[in-house]
Amino acid sequence: MTQKRTPSADFALLRQQAEDHLRTTPEKNPALSKSPADMQRIIHELAVYQIELEMQQDELLQARAELEESLDCYTELYDFAPLGYLTLDRDGIIRKANLSASKLLGVNRSRLKGDRLVRFIATEELSVLNTLLARVFSTRDHASCEVMLQSDGDFSSSADPFGSGKIDHLRNRAVRIDAVVSNDGEEYRIVLSDISMQKQVELENKALLSKLMQNRKETSSSQSNDNARNYSHQLLDKIIHSRIRLAALCHLYTVDQASFVEIKKQIKTTDGNLSVHMRMLEVAEYISCDKEIQERKPQTIYRITQKGHDALINYKECLRSFLGT
Repeated sequence: MTQKRTPSADFALLRQQAEDHLRTTPEKNPALSKSPADMQRIIHELAVYQIELEMQQDELLQARAELEESLDCYTELYDFAPLGYLTLDRDGIIRKANLSASKLLGVNRSRLKGDRLVRFIATEELSVLNTLLARVFSTRDHASCEVMLQSDGDFSSSADPFGSGKIDHLRNRAVRIDAVVSNDGEEYRIVLSDISMQKQVELENKALLSKLMQNRKETSSSQSNDNARNYSHQLLDKIIHSRIRLAALCHLYTVDQASFVEIKKQIKTTDGNLSVHMRMLEVAEYISCDKEIQERKPQTIYRITQKGHDALINYKECLRSFLGT
């Protein structure tokens, strides 16, 4: 690691260089006047120059401190980013790597530098990576691919770059590689993303969907007869097969009784429409109608009959047969 030089050492070296330069260029430094006025003027100018230099020195030290702070912040963000960052040269050799990339590839960062990225990619996936790098270099545009990491080798015994012992390297790990060429065209910038969990979830969802479709197919086959399903409209109960009558009968199916006002409020229709349809259900003996006094007001109370109950059940079964559910 490069050691930081102290400001005092830098300024001492700079002073020595200035004195050497002054001795080697006497022609640029004419003899100074010995008059008191000239000496006083020179002393004043030197004092001003000294103050200017001290102010410039303070500004330089402040700028240096800010640059060092920015560098430390960048280093922390780079090393501990959740994604793996790699810098490759034109030959695919790793020149820089952050800690996340080191952990993902399962190799200590000191050993990772100078290695080749292709060594960590599964053999059958090498053509995918090579095609990606060639396309990125030729187009100078961002591109990405998905590959599998090498599942054998000595990666599992590599030291943990975070210092926690050994890395438990996952086999069959999938990664997404995003690549772009640097501005000078001499290096690749690589971002590694672990998508193993995403691929595992996709495989599980695919298997679950396949199993669900197979179960549905088997259930449908077991319920169907050798003959074709009968879709005759005559199987539908013509009394129930109306929006208002169906809604009213379904409501009465779920309650013991309901008044005319309650039914109208539930199915959202007008008095005239509801009166006609309730009369048709009553004539078919699917409902019963009674006049009662509730809260000193006459009320028309409807109840579903056993015949209406059975008719509604048969109607639902007929619909299920039509829909294949």
